Parts: sequence; structure tokens; C-alpha cells
Amino acid sequence: MSKTLTVEETKRLATLARLTVPEGELEAVSQDIANILGFVDTIQSVQLGDQAADSSNLTNVFREDAVHPLAAAHDLIEVAPLHQDHFVKVPKVIE
Repeated sequence: MSKTLTVEETKRLATLARLTVPEGELEAVSQDIANILGFVDTIQSVQLGDQAADSSNLTNVFREDAVHPLAAAHDLIEVAPLHQDHFVKVPKVIE
């Protein structure tokens, strides 16, 4: 079901949204908004059936949070691809 918007309704909607729509584009914008509203109507009319009721049975599939001891900072720096003077060396990205 596609609702047709008048030019006056489109102007009012543009004012509410704080948009400036040139006079020459009002008809096209009215049609675009009507198409969007028609698409929303189509989405809202979809029947999900029994699958929607099963969504409450979902469980968390993520791993549990676990705290692991941190290796020595020196060891972490040494395994970095580039390191110099006890620091990880990275390419310069700011000129």
C-alpha cells in the first residue's frame, strides 16, 4: 500500500526535518518518501510465525571472561615484529 504525499505535505515534512528541498525536486522527493513508506508497510506486514517465539531460548555463545596473567612487558616487546630500545617500533603515520 503506497501512500501518495502532496507537495504541501512534503514541504511540511522537510520543515520538520529541517531540510531544504528545492521547488524543482519536491515532486521527486514526494515520490521517494511514498516509496519508502510503502516499503516500511511491506516490512511490517511480514508474518514471522513460530520462529519469533523461539528467539527467547537463545543462549550466549561467547566465551567466558577469564583473567590471564600478563607476560613480562620485556617478553612482549621482544616478540614484536619491529622493536628498538625496549619499545615496539611502528611505522610513522603522521607527517
